Amino acid sequence: MHNDLSRTDHSSLAHYLDRAEVLEATVVQLRKDLSLSDDQLPIPELSEDAFESLRAIIQPRLEVLHGKGAHALQVAMYRVDIPEGHLQRTLSMGGIPLLAGECVLRALQKVLTRLRYAGRY
Repeated sequence: MHNDLSRTDHSSLAHYLDRAEVLEATVVQLRKDLSLSDDQLPIPELSEDAFESLRAIIQPRLEVLHGKGAHALQVAMYRVDIPEGHLQRTLSMGGIPLLAGECVLRALQKVLTRLRYAGRY
């Protein structure tokens, strides 16, 4: 797993979301980073589609932020830890749907890194 953490493609990390501990921690991280309540970001069902479920849930929140202007979205991406250059490239390549996936991946990376250094993965 340790080599997977630096990779940002969906397929290399998303399979970790089939573990309840990882899925729950990722949801908690996304709630924190995007200032979402438990109701706004419920824990999806544990399945192979957990990544897509999370992406679909946070996409509307990102669309709202994007609609408020570039600054609101940049502030949120700063909390998620997505650099401005990456944000701009992602928006130009795939828009908000792609950015939502990047947010899920970044939250998952944070969780897996913490678990790895805690000796649990």
